[in-house]
Amino acid sequence: MSTPSARLRAWLLDHPRLAEGPHAGGVMGDTGTAAYVYPEIAGYYLTWLAFLTATDQDPHPDTTPADTTPADPARTADAAPTAAAREATVRWLTGELGRPDGPRTRCHLTATPEAAADWRNHARFTFDLGMVHRGAAAAPGPGTAALLARTADLLDAMRAPDGSWLGARPHPGAAPLPERWSTTSGPHLLKAAGGVLALAGPGHAPTVLAAARETVARHAPGLAARLPAMSHPGLYALEGLLQAEAAGHREHSGELLPGYLRLAAQPDGVPREYAGRPDSRVRSDVVAQLLRIGCVLAGRGELDGAGRAALDRLAALLADRIGPDGALPFDDGAAYGNTWCAMFAHQALAFHARITAGRPVPDAWIRLLV
Repeated sequence: MSTPSARLRAWLLDHPRLAEGPHAGGVMGDTGTAAYVYPEIAGYYLTWLAFLTATDQDPHPDTTPADTTPADPARTADAAPTAAAREATVRWLTGELGRPDGPRTRCHLTATPEAAADWRNHARFTFDLGMVHRGAAAAPGPGTAALLARTADLLDAMRAPDGSWLGARPHPGAAPLPERWSTTSGPHLLKAAGGVLALAGPGHAPTVLAAARETVARHAPGLAARLPAMSHPGLYALEGLLQAEAAGHREHSGELLPGYLRLAAQPDGVPREYAGRPDSRVRSDVVAQLLRIGCVLAGRGELDGAGRAALDRLAALLADRIGPDGALPFDDGAAYGNTWCAMFAHQALAFHARITAGRPVPDAWIRLLV
């Protein structure tokens, strides 16, 4: 019988991408509606494919060859579909980012009045561009150099006067954006900055690296005390710190543990954000985000016994939600598989398996944090 992780993997390779039509290769967020594809999640998908390749080629990167077990043939058999998925996603992103008016935030598959009025398509978002940029850096190959250059140009236009990145920039003549965490220059941008720093290779655009460093300098100091009340963007910020640390930027590492404990699960495994709301539906992405960060900290010996036990409950909660076909819903009341939740969860279960086996999560995996 397949494991929850194996089912997630198979579902992610088979379900989220469009196979045909003008948006072939585009990635959907929620497979129940298939209303739109979008660059941000395609960038996530490239990073996840790189993680898949890295873990298949070297499942125990901190061991010597003598301690490493042979690769699982069922996993290495996925090499061809993984390469095909990468090529299709890069092809779609190249077309979308190459539009004269720049990429759309959401590419609606059906023309409706609601789609035409979508405010997200009247602005550019640094976070989305950052996810594409780091995805291209994570999965080098045909087409990714052009993606890196194009996203570097777009990111250069998103800088604030202090050199850090803005959250969003409305198109000329567009209405003001609604006040949301995703539209502000907030700590969630650390995920874009940390990802860029962690995956930068030789010759990486110096302006992008400078903006990433300035974004860390702006948002990382004192982060634990001023994390967003909403877990999802707060955990994005901590993920960014983890990736910046993996790239050698350790000056703000002291924010990680107190920040995690501020957001972390209660003894019953329910994230703190939901502890006082018993009727709320706990989001699968938040559970997976907590599990990933918690596993890194646990592997370093920074969590006590109660904290370690909470990770086991989070892992069990995720595993219980994964359907027979590998679909993971957005929350405990949703009916359809959600792509980013599935990517986060696949990685979280891999992290949990590492620490359960007594191995820390290696920097090579943290650099590819989806």
